[in-house]
Amino acid sequence: MSMLKLRRVDAKAQVVAQWVQRWQRAGQGAGLGRPDHQPGYLRFRAQVDEGDWHGLVAARDWLHHALPSLQSLLTVECSLATIAGLFQAVQRPLLLDVQGLHDRALCDIECLVPAQLPSRDLPWLDTPRGRVWLTQLPPTGSSARGSVSATTWLSDLPLRLTLMLGSSVLSPASRIRLNEGDVLRIIQRTQHCWLADLCLGVFTLTEGGLQMQTNVVEGNETNAPQPRQALDQGTLPVRLEFVLATHDTDLATLSQIIDGQLIPLADDAARHIEVRANGKPVARGELVQLDDQLGVELLEIYRHSPEHSR
Repeated sequence: MSMLKLRRVDAKAQVVAQWVQRWQRAGQGAGLGRPDHQPGYLRFRAQVDEGDWHGLVAARDWLHHALPSLQSLLTVECSLATIAGLFQAVQRPLLLDVQGLHDRALCDIECLVPAQLPSRDLPWLDTPRGRVWLTQLPPTGSSARGSVSATTWLSDLPLRLTLMLGSSVLSPASRIRLNEGDVLRIIQRTQHCWLADLCLGVFTLTEGGLQMQTNVVEGNETNAPQPRQALDQGTLPVRLEFVLATHDTDLATLSQIIDGQLIPLADDAARHIEVRANGKPVARGELVQLDDQLGVELLEIYRHSPEHSR
């Protein structure tokens, strides 16, 4: 029996496509292409806290955008070395204002000959000072950093709070003798409020309910985990599940399913993978082969509900 054939997706190409789509959604001119194989390109490295990136610019195109009136004042054309010096001297030569990409600190500026230009498609970005081709992108995820707003479309994901009273140790002998009516002691009281593996604080039992506190105040809890002072929504755990199919069945049919039995799937089942976040359906995608792993390429994102997707 042959395995299910999946469309293969190149991981590096997928990362590049995601960056380009992110720029385009932000209203930026962006795409994929190759610089013309001709003289006059400058190569540089941008030093950024989130991670360095590398790029190319057409020197004379940059000069035209940066100093448009200079051409009329010159009696001879600027040499490539002179333009490289101007490019390095300007404080922000590209005026880039894109999350994850900045041009405040450029270094390793050098002139290229056509033979040194990449022969593959590169992501490009239009800037106020001309087009820049990126030969090396910042580390994956650097453009997505930042606080998560409470009004984002995923803000209503279900989360489970666990109010932990404490713990005890049950001996093997006690396990055998356990009966209804027995009273188990809570030896170590904690009264912590947990969200997955995050301790949000401690609680106190009152007649009106629970009173939450953001700091551990009981002196005997020397080993207690320290709760966060402010809840950062960007660190909240989100568990993703990928559902291939669901089937309604009964006990009689279920009992007939044995190891190796073929369960039929719809012809387009691979294009209808349901993505769930904390149990809530949030997207539909296509099952693909991503290098040596399986992946799901998103086809629809449910911004409101599965019936009203984007």
